[in-house]
Amino acid sequence: MAAAERSVLHVLPHPGGGGETYVDLLAEMAGYRFARLYLAPSAGTRVHVVARGLAAVARAAPRHDLVHVHGEVAAGLCLPLLATRPSVVTLHGLHLVRRTTGAVGTAARLSLRAVLRAAGRTVCVSASEHDELIRAVGAAAARRAVVVRNGVRVGSPTTSDERWSVRESLGVSPSDTVAIWVGSLDARKDPLAAVRAAKQASVTLLVVGDGPLRAEVEQAGSDHVKALGSRSDVGRLLGAADVFVLTSHREGLSFSLLEAMAHGLAPVVTNLPENREAVGDAGIATEPTDDSFASALRRLAADPDERAQLGARAVRRVSELFSATEMQRATRSLYDDVLDPL
Repeated sequence: MAAAERSVLHVLPHPGGGGETYVDLLAEMAGYRFARLYLAPSAGTRVHVVARGLAAVARAAPRHDLVHVHGEVAAGLCLPLLATRPSVVTLHGLHLVRRTTGAVGTAARLSLRAVLRAAGRTVCVSASEHDELIRAVGAAAARRAVVVRNGVRVGSPTTSDERWSVRESLGVSPSDTVAIWVGSLDARKDPLAAVRAAKQASVTLLVVGDGPLRAEVEQAGSDHVKALGSRSDVGRLLGAADVFVLTSHREGLSFSLLEAMAHGLAPVVTNLPENREAVGDAGIATEPTDDSFASALRRLAADPDERAQLGARAVRRVSELFSATEMQRATRSLYDDVLDPL
């Protein structure tokens, strides 16, 4: 008789974003079934709405074998639950600790230490994030934290017919160099930096996503910049592009970047430790200035051979280091360890 599936309750701050992608990728894990709840319907929700979300999580948790909370803020709010139930926390970038200083920063680090003590295991999605965690709270506090890198799947290469069909639908010439930017249109992701750089470099840029900066991105649109909003066919758009641009000021380990690399795109990324960890020798890590991004885009637009070489390296790097299968295997092993400690 097959062993019964165990149940995991995923607790996310709100729908969408990297946490949602993360849970989607784990959903095929054998031996476990998932449910998910959100503390709020969207980012920036009022406190009383979050309180209702916490109450719903507290009621649901006893019906599941394990609780997996996503993000340091959500984990801090769920601290009593982490201490009383088998639990895992994934940090997804340590954004609160990294963006706060003074008394608020001190409080964020104290909350993070409490989360690390309470959770059965804490997951860092990159080695860079693990290093940042140790700097924030010390090696002793981080002793039970483990690295399980984000992963994606490498699919079949895009055919020429598919590539040209998408370009034609977007009004893009087959000979144009096309860059693509994918993410939430917010200040941390800084899509306007990509827009300005593409205009300087005279490179066509597809901007995919929604968020508070959408109106500004659309106003900045031109023959070189196409603001496409949220799309359900991001994979097709990646297959029609040549270069991926990531202008974020902070990251955990960007799924959008890994997915672009899996499609064989040459990445141009902000020079952050987590981005360098992702691209290695398969992309260009540049300073976060318009001129630096524009220079990298001009360089790749002028050299299709370099684009092809970087794209091939990117596919190999994802296959070797950032596999969805390995992410699932390591997470399942972690769940097993939390639920069946030696």
